[in-house]
Amino acid sequence: MKKYTYDAFISYSHNEKDAFAAEQLHKILEHYHIPKRIQQSSGKKKIERVFRDREEMPISFNLASNIQEALDQSEFLILMCSPNSIKSEWVQREVETFLKSHSKEQVLTVLLEGEPEKVFPEVLCYEERKAESEDGTEQTVKVRIEPMAADIRGKDKSEIKKKIEQESLRILAKMLGCTYDTLRQRHREYALHRMMAVLGGVAGVAVVFTIYAFHQSAKINERYQESRRNQARYLSQISTDLLDGGDRENALLTALAVVPEDSDSDEPVAEEQMYALNEALHSYEHEEHLNYKPLYKYEMSGNTYSSQSQSSGMLSEDGQTYFCVDQLGNAYVLNVEDGSCIWKIAPGEWETKETNGFRKILPVKDEKAVLITKKGIFYIDWKKQQLIREMKNDAEEDFLSERDRDGACCTVSGTNLAIANGHYLWVYDLESGECQLQSQYDQEKYSSDQANAIAFDEKAENVFLAFGIDWGYAELSASESKEGVLKIRISTGEKSRVATEKAKKICAVSENQMAVLHMECINEDEIIDHGEMSAVQAKYWITLYDTAEGKKQWSSVPYTVSGYTIPETLLLRDMEINGELKKVLVVSAKDRIQLIDAENGTVIREGIFREDIVNVVQADKRRLLVGLSDGSVMIGTVEDMSANMEVGSVSGKILDFTFSPEHQQVIWTMKSGKRLVFGEKQTDQQMKSVNLEKENDVDSVKYTTWTDQKGKEQNYRIIEYNGLQTDLKEGVRVYRTGTSDLIFQYECKTAGGMISEVKFADIDGNPGLSFKVIEKYESNELGKRYESKYVTADLNSGKICSEQTEDEVENQFDSVSAVEVGNKGLVVMYGNEDFAAANKEISFMTGSLTEKGIQFSKKAKSHQVTEEGRGVNWVSITADDRYVLFHIDNQDDTYCLKVWNVEKEKWESYDGQTELLVLDARDKRNSMSIGAEKNLLATYTQDGMIHVFDLEKGTEAQTLKCGNYKKIQMGFCANDQYLVTYDDSEMITLWDISEGKILMKEEYDSKTSIESLYTNGSGWYFGVGFYGYTLGDEGFYTSELMLYSIDKEGKFYKYAYIPAGYADYTGKEICVASGEGWYSPFYSFSELRKRAEKEMAGKSLSDADKNRYFISE
Repeated sequence: MKKYTYDAFISYSHNEKDAFAAEQLHKILEHYHIPKRIQQSSGKKKIERVFRDREEMPISFNLASNIQEALDQSEFLILMCSPNSIKSEWVQREVETFLKSHSKEQVLTVLLEGEPEKVFPEVLCYEERKAESEDGTEQTVKVRIEPMAADIRGKDKSEIKKKIEQESLRILAKMLGCTYDTLRQRHREYALHRMMAVLGGVAGVAVVFTIYAFHQSAKINERYQESRRNQARYLSQISTDLLDGGDRENALLTALAVVPEDSDSDEPVAEEQMYALNEALHSYEHEEHLNYKPLYKYEMSGNTYSSQSQSSGMLSEDGQTYFCVDQLGNAYVLNVEDGSCIWKIAPGEWETKETNGFRKILPVKDEKAVLITKKGIFYIDWKKQQLIREMKNDAEEDFLSERDRDGACCTVSGTNLAIANGHYLWVYDLESGECQLQSQYDQEKYSSDQANAIAFDEKAENVFLAFGIDWGYAELSASESKEGVLKIRISTGEKSRVATEKAKKICAVSENQMAVLHMECINEDEIIDHGEMSAVQAKYWITLYDTAEGKKQWSSVPYTVSGYTIPETLLLRDMEINGELKKVLVVSAKDRIQLIDAENGTVIREGIFREDIVNVVQADKRRLLVGLSDGSVMIGTVEDMSANMEVGSVSGKILDFTFSPEHQQVIWTMKSGKRLVFGEKQTDQQMKSVNLEKENDVDSVKYTTWTDQKGKEQNYRIIEYNGLQTDLKEGVRVYRTGTSDLIFQYECKTAGGMISEVKFADIDGNPGLSFKVIEKYESNELGKRYESKYVTADLNSGKICSEQTEDEVENQFDSVSAVEVGNKGLVVMYGNEDFAAANKEISFMTGSLTEKGIQFSKKAKSHQVTEEGRGVNWVSITADDRYVLFHIDNQDDTYCLKVWNVEKEKWESYDGQTELLVLDARDKRNSMSIGAEKNLLATYTQDGMIHVFDLEKGTEAQTLKCGNYKKIQMGFCANDQYLVTYDDSEMITLWDISEGKILMKEEYDSKTSIESLYTNGSGWYFGVGFYGYTLGDEGFYTSELMLYSIDKEGKFYKYAYIPAGYADYTGKEICVASGEGWYSPFYSFSELRKRAEKEMAGKSLSDADKNRYFISE
């Protein structure tokens, strides 16, 4: 063994920070006392000499020669890595000189500043290994490695010095030939013995007790940290629940109630905090589709009204202000923009005035409103928070009847107020306070004296009252009653009957036209006989009346509905139908909705929803928002009212919802509660645009990682898009991950053209792309003509290498109907199930992807896959192109896999069998997966087992007993250490392959519907969800992804919910495939924390909330 002059040589950049760190480390190394047991094993009694050029080199000596000699005479090179050192030519020369006479294992790296991949010399990040080439010759290849480093990064000298003291044992362990844990243990023992020796006797006993106290303190601290993790997990769930309920502010505050002591820590106290913060901050929300999220909430003093017979709140005409009352009689004027209260008006607000609670508040133009109590009417200026006037009636009648549970039956037109109490109708001019009409109508003997609805006509010359069915009252069946619609002229008080059938809703259509929603009970005898609450069966229909003549203009067919409650809607809206603006009646009853042409009664569109419809509002000229009783907001269009696509939700049953077009906000009124929830379409402003033209639509996003000959990795984002309009063309674009820099684009020449089989591949040592193009041309009387070709592109140059016609490629092999391209450029051409249908045997041939395109050597052989009558569903190629998997349909409801060894040109066998019976896996994503870093194959077989095969060894590496399923998806992850599965019992399971055991199993309970499981083998993440459009039990969905992270203990956690999202687990990027496309990195905890704290602007949980959630910090 060579005897060295120096134990180590410290190489560093000569700036202040690097020099300081080198000096501190030098002192610690030369003053370190090596424990005796380590002295015996290492042969060293102490670290005697460490070379640091500023101290060891005499000035008179030649600089270069002395450094070269010192490097040669040093056993180890300690390299201080930083942005300065990687730029220092001198430091790099020192590394190169040292490696000429030493191995890489003798270079000890210390991370002073920056990230390892950016500050470590390239020569240390790779090692050369021997490998066998395709022709059987041995060649040397470079394999990327990651040097272990002592991490001493700190924000100032004090922290760096502290880190050096902690990490110096890692460096010493390497120098002394022992493990870090061994040295650390011996170091503690030495420290203990030294203390005992110094103190001696009683003092020594005291030290023992002190050490015991330290040990107990460490255990207490460990328990404390675990309790903080448990509390953070609990609060993360509370945060999610609060957000679902509309309390976003407290959702953010609870998610951050327990945080790391280091404010810059990228690691949360508990992983569950990542999902809670991403949800509350609406991370990765950037889809073009509507998606209303709870944003603000307002807690009223009393509960909302619990009936659904009337809207519980109203918006001002400009949509900026919301008006409502609670059951305690308080009235509220709220700012829609931020959910804040402009004015809360309590009963008895004004002295000597009416003290009964407010039962109704209606907006009036010019920042005015009218409040109604049992005895009085109050006209207010809510902007100035002033009472303008109070009004009473001359009949000494209450404005509200005893039956009026939901507030007055009233309406406003301009500054006119009409109000009915079951006996009288009043009409007031609010500006003057004059009572324009006081008319008694109960002598008309309407069955339910209180009207179901009230409305002015267009000119506010007449008032119309609707009477009829009233759930809960026995007299609804009174045969002598006069149901229908009563018209009262304001100027004279003259009464006339417009309709005689029971009416629930009315709506003015034009000057002399009124639409009426008629409804009558068809099981009223059953309801009366039982004397208890029974489900009502009712029929309803819509009629348009000429109010001047009192005649029907048209009437719809009747519809039947049933339920304990039957909420209804009748609105008139201007909507665009087939390019023409029309007056449309929007009608809903229970869960049914219809769009009816107001002119002729034609049903334009209709649909059925999964829950009761509590309200319908217009989003724009072609779309309606439909609020359901479960808190969901659905969207319906003039083209399709049955799509049932959810565009927002709040947890819990709701009484009502409304919509402000001005602020694009939804307002939910929670049923039997005090809360109002304000939601709006959220956008993650941190995301950056891919800059895809808005006329195009992202069809799919793929990610890939390519490693060059030097071992440097580059991640790519591949976007396939299609035109939203018929004259736009399909195309493919390639970007570097993390940028919007376009490096390659190809677009079809024709509007009907298609791009398929897009595959990233190594092309002659360069990153490349292969895809198939089908151009569609108008032709002669034979119809449309198609032209197919294969395209190869070089991504380094961004140029096309080759274009081959389909015939040029496929004529190289006489039984081809499909082509598969591997990551390294392997090409497999084969026949598929079409050949089985034709009763032909199926063969394949392998070639390569080159700059000239798909090529086959003259010596290439054809190999048989199946005999006649069996088909190949699909082919997969392993990441290194060494094995090809064929999924075979035996045409008898059984399926199998065959594995081809490309290098040896033979079928692999497992337990003597070349065919592995598997589940129906015609969908590649079902029942099998291939490793990304290791040649592993996991496949589910009909015996209820997952078999993991090592393709290189030709053996079964593991058997996982999972049970019998019709469908099970699986994927490798965490550098192929783990396998994640999702089965038809809706369980997500994470398996440790080497141990053959379950690490974690959890029932899937998230908002997305699962069609696919997404992994890439290498990443410590996986996703579940689907891409495209689907109609499920809960409605219509667009593409969604639920992303999970995996920790080192084998536990998985929700990370983020990403509508229309794709994820690069290696490059750590999220891309939202909506509009022009948007991307951003995986957000770290510190970034999310800073954003949340900025939004909260110093706010914290109240003391009451802290007590409720057991927060003591």
